[in-house]
Amino acid sequence: MQFTKQAMPMFTHDHAAYVRQMYDWHMKMAQYHEQLRAFHLERAKQLQKLAEERAKTSEISSDTSAA
Repeated sequence: MQFTKQAMPMFTHDHAAYVRQMYDWHMKMAQYHEQLRAFHLERAKQLQKLAEERAKTSEISSDTSAA
């Protein structure tokens, strides 16, 4: 998954254009952070699953070796 972080627009003396550029930039950054958050949550879920599977496997092997 590729994330592109947009550079903040440079200030210009054309205030209408600057406000429009800043609005667009903030909207893009909100989407960027939502995508990044979704990616990290999904990755955390995958790792949690792996940890749970590993814990189950170690419980089974310790039960077998104790018997």
